[in-house]
This record gives sequence, structure tokens and C-alpha cells, in this order.
Amino acid sequence: MLLPYLLEQDSWRLEGMAHLSWPTIGAVGYIAYLSTLLGFAVWSWLLSHYAAATVAPFTLLVPVFGFTSSTLALGEPLYPWKLAAAILIIAGLCINLAGARIAMRLRPA
Repeated sequence: MLLPYLLEQDSWRLEGMAHLSWPTIGAVGYIAYLSTLLGFAVWSWLLSHYAAATVAPFTLLVPVFGFTSSTLALGEPLYPWKLAAAILIIAGLCINLAGARIAMRLRPA
């Protein structure tokens, strides 16, 4: 809390808190409680059923879901470089998860 206090002096004024709207409070509540609790619940369930080495690469999908949901919910533009990045991430995950099996099938006996 010390670093934001030092770097963002203007945002710590109480006058700024007086103009909070219900949608803002709802958004903060959603992010702080619902999405965090749901995210940790799903993550814990996955780690209890699968090896950490299998589950951990899926954290790379967080930005993909982030910019996809911002495009769908907020109408933000989806630039071609974002699509290329998403394709690279998903291709990397596919290679990571299925690459060894595919390589074993392609090797001559």
C-alpha cells in the first residue's frame, strides 16, 4: 500500500470515493469476490484432479480470455495482432499437451 500511496497521491483523496456509483461498486465486488473465488475454486479443482505440469500451462489463456471478453462485453476492437497472439498461445498449448503423443505416433517403429 505504501508504493501506490507514494506514486498515486491524487487517487487517495476521499472526495474521489464520494462519487462512486452503484455500477462501479458492483464491478469491484464482481472482480474482488465472484471472479476471484470462482477462479480459485476452478484452479483448486483442476490441481486436485490433474498434475500441476498439465494444469499450469493453461494460465497462458488468461490474456486471451481477457481481450476476448473485453471485445464481446465492451465492444473494444480486436486487432489482428491480438488474434495472432491468441493463435500462437493456443498452438503452443496444443503442442505442449499433445506434442509428445503425436511425436510417438510419427516415429518409425
